[in-house]
Amino acid sequence: MNRTTLKKMLIGFFLAAFILLLGLFNAGKPRILVLHSYSYDFPWSQRVNTGMKNILKKNRNPVSVKFHYLGLESNLDANRIRNAVNEAQRAIALQKPDLVIAVDDESNQHIARNYAVKGGAKIIFVATLLPPATYGYAGNGNVAGIEERLPLDAVRDAILTARKGKNARIAVLSMDDVTGRAELAQVNSYAWAPHRLIATRGANSFPEWQQFIKQEADLADVLLILSYGGLVRGNGDIREVPSGEIATWIEKNAKPLPLGICSTFAEDGGGLSITPAPVDFGEKSMSMALEWIAAGKDSAPPTVTSSPHFMVGIRKSALEARGITMPAIYIEAARVSDALFQ
Repeated sequence: MNRTTLKKMLIGFFLAAFILLLGLFNAGKPRILVLHSYSYDFPWSQRVNTGMKNILKKNRNPVSVKFHYLGLESNLDANRIRNAVNEAQRAIALQKPDLVIAVDDESNQHIARNYAVKGGAKIIFVATLLPPATYGYAGNGNVAGIEERLPLDAVRDAILTARKGKNARIAVLSMDDVTGRAELAQVNSYAWAPHRLIATRGANSFPEWQQFIKQEADLADVLLILSYGGLVRGNGDIREVPSGEIATWIEKNAKPLPLGICSTFAEDGGGLSITPAPVDFGEKSMSMALEWIAAGKDSAPPTVTSSPHFMVGIRKSALEARGITMPAIYIEAARVSDALFQ
């Protein structure tokens, strides 16, 4: 055996050993699967991911993180849900995660709840509006999570600020779906004093929203806009109305001041929004996941919590058209959240 052949054999041996060791190292890393209810390019998903990546940049322990998107933010017909569920189940079977972070109610309702069993992957539910017991999570030693509470204290205070201390009659619009009903339940159970609710409506078609705004909401001072992903054109047309068209029409035609609790309302064309903070959900959930994994396989789940933070969105031109100027602290909060628009 000449020297050249020996050299090639040694290089091949060390290369094969390196690949084997690298494979063993990667195979030994804890596996986290982030299961999003919505699509990759949906703003809420992107902002939650930003929070998660903020934490991962600081992480020094080996971990493998994969993302899967159900795409269930709109047009939730049975076939679409079934296909999304099947794809998610295949992803879980392929990746065999040690921990699943299930973001928003849809991923928990259709997927994660079925894996919350002893000896299975650990489950962290994130930004869920429905109580954990809805998914069989109450008292489950394999589940932890972060509930979503709408920032209604901040909404109540923002109404007083926008109206220069005057109380308000409030009308509320929501979708008639899992998310919409859960959001509306929180709004209805909240102590609004000194304001009061005078009308609420849950509907899935734009004409129904328009009718409510022109008629039932006409006597209100403030119109709360909850999530509107999946709102269709109606009258037999199941096409989804673009979010920008919804917000722009509302801002132009609503007599009461529209205030969005939908996370993209100001971005879509609305004047003012006070919404849950998706970046904080991402940071909290990934921190919780890394700490739980580091604690060991049989460790107790972290305490279920919620996020106290919220995001302010402002479109100056829309507010100015109504003669409203928000204090500098609101403007700065919107700027920091990258949600300040002209």
